[in-house]
This record gives sequence, structure tokens and C-alpha cells, in this order.
Amino acid sequence: MPRDPSAVLDRAVGCLVGGALGDALGAPVEFLQWDDIRREHGPNGIIEPPRPALVSDDTQMTLFTAEGYLAAWVRGHADGVWEPDHAVWRAYRRWLATQQFDVPPPGATGLLADKRLYASRSPALTCLRALAVDEPPSREQPRNDSKGSGGVVRVAPAGFAPSSEIAYDLGCRFAALTHGHPSAWAPAGALALLVHLVAVKRRPLGEAVDQVIGRVLRDDAETGGALLQAVGLAAKGEPSPHAVHRLGQGWIGFEALAIAVYAALTYRKARRFADALRLAANHSGDSDSTASITGQVLGALHGTAALPRAWLDRLELADALEDLASDLGSSTVDVHFDYRRYVRSTG
Repeated sequence: MPRDPSAVLDRAVGCLVGGALGDALGAPVEFLQWDDIRREHGPNGIIEPPRPALVSDDTQMTLFTAEGYLAAWVRGHADGVWEPDHAVWRAYRRWLATQQFDVPPPGATGLLADKRLYASRSPALTCLRALAVDEPPSREQPRNDSKGSGGVVRVAPAGFAPSSEIAYDLGCRFAALTHGHPSAWAPAGALALLVHLVAVKRRPLGEAVDQVIGRVLRDDAETGGALLQAVGLAAKGEPSPHAVHRLGQGWIGFEALAIAVYAALTYRKARRFADALRLAANHSGDSDSTASITGQVLGALHGTAALPRAWLDRLELADALEDLASDLGSSTVDVHFDYRRYVRSTG
């Protein structure tokens, strides 16, 4: 099906903003057990983000993924040098600076100049330690054996790469910059591919998930198996935190992706977007990551029309997310955007 430029731009915004909404919904209950969530928020758990809806390090790093990828895209078009993993590594190092200092340095531009990002939202030690060294690791030469979900939750921007194959590869490579185990970087490739299939190729969600499973099984059987289990649980209906629990707690990369896919398949219609995020957030585990990935997938599928308006009004960094996401979508369908914003990040 031909790509509609305006539709792809809208789905890119839906993807990044939808992920941030899920992040903000799940962040207050991350680390809590299901019984504790009900005790604090009522029998149905948390049902909407607080006011203001603050995002975690997951959304912060997603923004820097997008900025780094766009810097690589601009440099590739300008002089033919295509080094997306190095550009994203440099972007992550800029994010690290926002966690180490209180204000932007003199002359800062882009995200590094945004004072709102100089907020520590309990970032994972795996990312902090991996980014503290000068040279980036890779899948082939990992620096750790981490399976954590911090790799997958931030790579959705890779889904707006030029092709399905590139999207999957970049998702894996971006996650491997901090997480060395295949059970961390293969789910990231799977998420990037899923985003690409529903947002750019306009595949139905179920068909896209099947294609993702076929691809990721070549790299990591655990990820493929977890996704197959998620599909089976969604087909049975009766959504509940107990069904989510069967997929894990979301602290591991493939668990987080499986929970998100289960929630998205269970409530795949645009009008059930909020229900999907609630299902993904209300469980004993990594609630912000699982709800964030769910929002990314459904936002990429449906675009901005699915996002709850009342939630958007309270969302932190909504303008920055929309700006970067619009440029991501533009890069995918060759619509002009302000390349100068990203030239500073190509060195």
C-alpha cells in the first residue's frame, strides 16, 4: 500500500507521544506489587496519569534515540556517511550529561539545551555504567550480559527507518549499546520492526506481530517464545493482571515486549487505547516500561486520534516529543524538515 506522508507523520507522533503517556501512567506504580497498587489507587489500579504526567528515563532516552538517529540520517544524506549506532551513542552520552549536571552547558543546542531534561528519574544502573565509558560496545563485542528492558523501551524511533530490515537491525544495534544479551537487544529489534510494519507499511497488528515473531526467532528463541505466548493469551480473552503475570514482570527485555504486545492485541481498537495502557501498567513489575511500549505500538498503529486528549494536556515534554516525531516521520517519507537542527549532532 502506498505510503501517505501525512499519515506516517501522524503515526510517528502517535508512537512517541503514546509511549510517553504509557510511561507517565506506569511510573507511579513501578516497583509496586499488584495488591499495593490496588491499595493505593483503588480496585482497578491506576487509571490515568497524575497531574502533571511526568515521564521517566525511558521517554528521556527515547527522545535522544530520535535525535541521534536523525543526526545520522542528515549526515547520511549530506555526505554519504551512515553511522547511526555511533550517532545514537553520542546522543546517549548527551542524555548522560543531563543526569550528571543541573543546567545545560554554555552553547548547548537541541535536547541538551532543554532544561526540562535535567531531571533524574531513577535511571537504570546498566545504562549509566555502559555510557560512562568512552567507546561504544556492540552485539559482537558486548560490555555486559544484561537482559534488562532498558534497551527495548527506548528504540521505537528506529521503526521509522527506510525499510523493515534496517528498522530491525537498528533496533538491535541501539539496544546493544547498553545491553549485551540477545534477550535484551533482540526484543528491541522486534519492537522497531513492529513499529515499522504498522506505522509505515500499514500492516494489521496481528499480521505484523506474526511477521516479527518469524524474524526474531532467528536471533533469540526466548523472545520469539514470549511473543507466541502473548499471542495465545490475547486470543483467550479475559484480560487481567494475572494473565500479564504469566508473561513475567517486564524487567527483562523479552518480558516487557511480550506484555506490551499482549495488551495491544487485547485492546487493539483505537478507542481502547487507554484500556490497553491500563492493562500494561497494572501488574507487579516494570509498569512504566510495559505501558510505554504498549503506547508506542498502538500510537504507531492508530496515530494521534487514539490518544486521550485529557491525558495529553498534562504530559511533560509533549512539545519536544511531537517535534522530534514529526521529523522522524518526515525522514521516512522524504518530506522536508529543518535539517539544520541535527547538523550539530553529526560530529
